[in-house]
Amino acid sequence: MIVDTHIHVGRFDDVYYDPLEIVETVMSCGIEQMWISSTTSCEEGIRYAKVETELQKLFAKTAQTPETVRALFWYCPDYIGQGVTAENAFGAIPYKGIKIHPYSHKWNFGDGRHMETLHGLFDLARRNDLPILIHTGESGIDGADRFESFFPEYAPARFVLAHCRPPETTLSMLEKYANVFCDTAFVPEAHIRQIVSAGHGEKLLTGTDFPITHYFSTHYPKENADKNISIKAQYEFDLAKIANSLHERGENTQHV
Repeated sequence: MIVDTHIHVGRFDDVYYDPLEIVETVMSCGIEQMWISSTTSCEEGIRYAKVETELQKLFAKTAQTPETVRALFWYCPDYIGQGVTAENAFGAIPYKGIKIHPYSHKWNFGDGRHMETLHGLFDLARRNDLPILIHTGESGIDGADRFESFFPEYAPARFVLAHCRPPETTLSMLEKYANVFCDTAFVPEAHIRQIVSAGHGEKLLTGTDFPITHYFSTHYPKENADKNISIKAQYEFDLAKIANSLHERGENTQHV
């Protein structure tokens, strides 16, 4: 099975990526299963109802392919005050996993409400065999070990460290915890080779971060940005990078 574990739909900065267009583009390139989450979740002051409506419209049009499009419940701390829980969210959307973004959304481990929510989300994942995708980065608040205390507590729930950053910290987490994985989304090939060489190729999931890749191709660097690259051309380019990473790993597929 050809799988892309890291796809986005919705608004990213000043561009709106229509969910149905993104799904149709991905499917047209031969992907048999995709894991999606909505970057509309990052809008300032976002109300969960907006994201829910967006995804409901998508699933109404893709109901015949329930195993092809698998959505992640992207939970933001602001939802606590909106009364949004995993229980009521999963009742309206066929979510198949959870997403946490500690850079865009400031999770405070000193806030009892935040901690109660995180424990609830991860317990749900453990009880229902759901993957948990966690954004990682180099900022210091989103390092690959930010949520380390939860990894052993909620095993065998599978934690996926998106973007493998920092790579050395990611490697440490892969080595310490059997239930920790990572993905190839926006990961330099050198870091992929580093993970494979360390013997963790089987924990490296294939993901593109599409269409965020398209956004950066068309916006950065500003003097060389390709404003004309199509959505499909970008995804075909992203898939070529995935194929290369699979070749590096010596496997045909990998997914959660």
